[in-house]
Amino acid sequence: MPELPEVETIRRTIWPQLAGRTIERVDVIHTDVVAGVAPAEFVVLLTGTRAIDLDRRGKYLILSLDRPDSPAVAPLRVLIHLRMTGRLGCVARGEAAPAHTHLRLALSDGNDLLFTDPRRFGRWTVLDCPQSSGEPEGFRQLGPEPLSPALTQAAFAVGLATRRGKLKAVLLDQCFVAGIGNIYADEIMYRARVHPLRTADSLTPDEAGRLYAAMREVLSEAIGKGGTTIRDYVDGSGRRGDFVYSLCVYGRTGEECATPGCGAKIERIVVGGRSTHFCPRCQTMPASPGE
Repeated sequence: MPELPEVETIRRTIWPQLAGRTIERVDVIHTDVVAGVAPAEFVVLLTGTRAIDLDRRGKYLILSLDRPDSPAVAPLRVLIHLRMTGRLGCVARGEAAPAHTHLRLALSDGNDLLFTDPRRFGRWTVLDCPQSSGEPEGFRQLGPEPLSPALTQAAFAVGLATRRGKLKAVLLDQCFVAGIGNIYADEIMYRARVHPLRTADSLTPDEAGRLYAAMREVLSEAIGKGGTTIRDYVDGSGRRGDFVYSLCVYGRTGEECATPGCGAKIERIVVGGRSTHFCPRCQTMPASPGE
């Protein structure tokens, strides 16, 4: 599933292809990817709108649209949740759409924006209109952005101290921080040298500080390298993510630890139903909580 770095990379690469363009036609090929309003209403609402912004919140993209012919009408927002295999990309008008294309939006520059999704779990949810059913619960409950200046190290530490769950599960909880998934949770804990089975409230102030720094470093580096392509992910220009070559633990079960001189083999366990990778020598469990 695309995590924060992948969704942010898609935002940065697809927005130049959308900015200021008017949506001249909307083709809904499979109606189950549309949420918030009926598919027919979705077509009516989006046709004739102009793309004025593309933001990100957690793993969601937020497309803002206005109506050039009706400036008094408030902008419309559409949440785009890629889920596991959703992709956004632009092709020239008339170019054949790839398999699993569910939406096709004709843009005023002669290109079409395509939404493809082999698993068909992704959703486009319309907000800000009387017909809309409103924000999805998962979006309403999102925690702070992990790279936002508003999330200070002190606030992060307080949040950890109030949670007794296993650290891996806490990092994956979108109510705690928004946007971290399985890949980056493992990489963050490895870089911070904390064991995934530690309870969040057992971390010392020094460990909480290391985890906070590792979170911001890993996510920033992953964005800089275009995200991580394990299987399906590509950015808005069709490029794969190069952070896959920087992974130290995720997907490396049985391989030697990347820390010079360590020599231990990466292990895999299951935490909260999720595959979890760590180095048993670099990420030891203390003899008692907090040690």
